[in-house]
Amino acid sequence: MQARDIEQHLAQLGQELADRGVQKPIRVLLIGGAFMLLLAKMQRSTDDVDILWLDEDDAFQRAIDALREGVQAVAEKQRLEPDWFNYMTHLLMYDVVTIPKGTLWKRFGPLHIYVPSKTYILALKILAGRQKDIEDSRVLLPYVRVKTRQHARRLLDRYVSPAALASNAEDIEHALEELFPE
Repeated sequence: MQARDIEQHLAQLGQELADRGVQKPIRVLLIGGAFMLLLAKMQRSTDDVDILWLDEDDAFQRAIDALREGVQAVAEKQRLEPDWFNYMTHLLMYDVVTIPKGTLWKRFGPLHIYVPSKTYILALKILAGRQKDIEDSRVLLPYVRVKTRQHARRLLDRYVSPAALASNAEDIEHALEELFPE
């Protein structure tokens, strides 16, 4: 997916949710490759739209059926993978990272898309430590005031749990060495 595709799919998902009677906002935080394409203007593609859920669990439970159906309908109409709108990311990360409130970016009917700061995304990218995440980090660095490895570590300490820092220490160290060679 390219940036324009993502926006079209999100708009279609918002319409699907409205068609299913969803009136209360479904608030999600956009992260991952979709953030990089839409907000860092990176020239690449992504396979999915990673999100973190911003509402309390009861709001999520009330909306999950409509959300699943809407995501599936968009996937069928646009010939996308069933997990193109990846809310499972939340389950993998909710106890690993602090989830910020973010800033409202766009509304697509009842689907409200929030975005975190670029420093937050940088911390997530360093935590992931994969080559594509390191490349994304290089794109983010000019936008943020992170110039040293120590500053990057403070960012990680701010957003990532101590347990996750410990279990991902090798990937983090590799990413920091790539981004801030001494």
